[in-house]
Amino acid sequence: MCELKTPFKICDPSMKNRLVFAALPLLLIISIAFNVAVADQRYAKSSPSVDDGPCSEVDNRPCVALVLGGGGAKGGAHIGVIQALEERHIPVDLVVGTSIGAFVGGLYASGKDSAAIAQLFQQADWNSGYRDNLTRSDIPMRRKRQLDEFQIHVDLGLTRKGVSIPKGFIQGQSMKTLLDSMLGTYPNFTSFDQLPIPFRAVAADAETGEEIVLSYGDLATAMQASMSLPGIVRPIVHEGRILVDGGIANNVPISVAKNLGADIVIAVDIGASANSKDELNSGVAILLQLTKFLTGRNVAEQKALLTSSDILIIPELGDIGLLSFDRVLEAVDKGYQQTLTELNQRSLAIIAPGLNDGDVTPLPSQPGATTTQNLPFDDEILISAINLSNNTRLNDDYILHRMGVAVGENMAVDEINTGINRLYGQGTIARITTSWDDLEGDSALNIRVDEKEWGPGYLDFKFNFEDDFSSFSEYQLGASYRLTNLSQYGAEWVSSFEVGTEKVINTELYWPIKKTGFFWDVFGEYERTVFEYKDAGRALGTVQARDSTVSAGIGWNTWDKFEVTLSALYRRGVFDVPDYLDEYATVKDIHVDQRGGILEVNFDSLDNASFPSRGWNLKAILSRTRDEVLNLSNYSNFIDAQYNGVLSYQRHSIRGLLRYQSTLNHDALSLLGSASLGGFLNLSGNPSNFISGQHVRFASGVYTYQLAENDFGAIDFPLYLGFSVEAGNAWYAKSNVDYSDLIHSSSLFLGWDTPIGPAYLAYGRSDTGGKSLYVFLGVTF
Repeated sequence: MCELKTPFKICDPSMKNRLVFAALPLLLIISIAFNVAVADQRYAKSSPSVDDGPCSEVDNRPCVALVLGGGGAKGGAHIGVIQALEERHIPVDLVVGTSIGAFVGGLYASGKDSAAIAQLFQQADWNSGYRDNLTRSDIPMRRKRQLDEFQIHVDLGLTRKGVSIPKGFIQGQSMKTLLDSMLGTYPNFTSFDQLPIPFRAVAADAETGEEIVLSYGDLATAMQASMSLPGIVRPIVHEGRILVDGGIANNVPISVAKNLGADIVIAVDIGASANSKDELNSGVAILLQLTKFLTGRNVAEQKALLTSSDILIIPELGDIGLLSFDRVLEAVDKGYQQTLTELNQRSLAIIAPGLNDGDVTPLPSQPGATTTQNLPFDDEILISAINLSNNTRLNDDYILHRMGVAVGENMAVDEINTGINRLYGQGTIARITTSWDDLEGDSALNIRVDEKEWGPGYLDFKFNFEDDFSSFSEYQLGASYRLTNLSQYGAEWVSSFEVGTEKVINTELYWPIKKTGFFWDVFGEYERTVFEYKDAGRALGTVQARDSTVSAGIGWNTWDKFEVTLSALYRRGVFDVPDYLDEYATVKDIHVDQRGGILEVNFDSLDNASFPSRGWNLKAILSRTRDEVLNLSNYSNFIDAQYNGVLSYQRHSIRGLLRYQSTLNHDALSLLGSASLGGFLNLSGNPSNFISGQHVRFASGVYTYQLAENDFGAIDFPLYLGFSVEAGNAWYAKSNVDYSDLIHSSSLFLGWDTPIGPAYLAYGRSDTGGKSLYVFLGVTF
């Protein structure tokens, strides 16, 4: 239960605004180390920017500046301060903010009152702002397959110089979208004095530690620069400077307001107090203490600038910590109450002559301020020009094509954001920033695209493990190397290596044909597997298979959710004859040659490969090959089709799967074109590869209930309870296919969607009498 004493009574006890910081103590240490490194430079080189702008427009009363300090989740107190000022009709002629203070201050300066800001804070998906990964359904088909197969996405760069890492754990793309959604659509400002209330955001130069006062340009970008925590969030590049969180230079920027001519400063300090000896119980706690000391130094210097005419507000925030983003709205009431306490000890006439204590007469609007245009996301804007700053190896035309923007087009802002996601989902872009020069008349769209500087080669990994505690266990370790942007249209070369139950080496060259949507694809693979060969559930022995495959073809994927490829294939395979058949066989090895063509069609809109809540997937493969084995040859036609769809309501999801595999000719060779069933969710309760044949029919229904979100901002680990019902069988001859022979199975499981793939603890049983307990981690074998 939650209770706030503010008049608008915002309360959301289920809000899960636990941002990335709560889950990333190591990155906090990196940020702290940065603070220590630049501390001395900050005090030696920082010099406030002098500006004679906003206060010169205030007549007949003192110029009042509201200064909002940094402090992470405690920034909700700033909203309460603004609310109290509004109730007492205290004029605010200038807003200056650092970090979360810049965030709240920018919203206020744009014309939003405290109630509107509080509502935005309550409704905002803060966690999405600290996630770089798009929803799976928005990622191009090719990238989906890569991410599904190699699910440990460390995003390490590997070049000739060695392994490299990003400038920030989070690139900030989603945060810019979140800021834009909260602010609305504004043009670039020649000065932030053009806002309803003049505004300044304070950032720091990552190279020198100097204070940088941002006074013009894109409002959302300025706010984001001020709150880009070093080492965690990618810095903002502005006029050749690398900008990070302003707290390391000036966490309560009173000097900035004074230099802009403020006569009265209302300063809000939400910085953390030092920990006691008992609280310094870990290395992280000690490093955090050092950060508080460093920030405290610049805050103390700023407070020394206050005079008797100024007001200092230090809300009593109790145990609301720097990282307690799930409690950000609790701080609203604390800021509100503390502000009332401070105002009640003052004569309001000092702030505004003629305003007596308790006077509720509204003051006139801020002098000199102009109203700016704030467009909803669905309002269209005519693009009169595009200014593209392309800091990638991609062609300008390719970037604009992926974004779907063109001069002369009427486009809504949400359409442009969709285009941004389309380009970003390619996987080689660090950040895309857009702004407008004007929203009326000549509406020039400015686009800046930055490539990941730690590439162009990237490593991903996989780890799979499965055990049924009775007949088998399997494991797989693998690594993938992706060398990107080999052409101006996004060509790439991907190679992978896997060891374990299966040994796999493969390589693929993908080469788009300009902007046509067509592409060339060349693929080669060597695979060695060991499996138990079975016939109608009867084990015939262990088979070792070695396959070498080469394919080359052309594809079409003009729509990211849909792809068609047509390829020529050559496959050379060697099968060791099972020991059980040694006395009957005339050869020890069976050599197989296949050559022919493959047509593959794939549509995929699932939002999650393992635990989807919406979307569907259809994959169909049709092959025609000439097969040679044991001096026999024949043409084989094989079809493999699978449909997977899901419906959900709140925490409940139901997904259905249909699988059809069959050789279309009647005299196919016995070892070719076969498929198998068995294992978890694939006739659960039975061993892996329990039954095989050339004609497989299978259907399943899976219900899941999300027990817990386990949402920590940039990463989440949802936990599910589920059960399945399954039916299927495999036959060697099509004439023998009989649905009355279907094997029925079911399972009950706990599923955990981890960063290294799905994890299951499951129990399955089948009407064959099979029962199995499964432990499973990673993508399926």
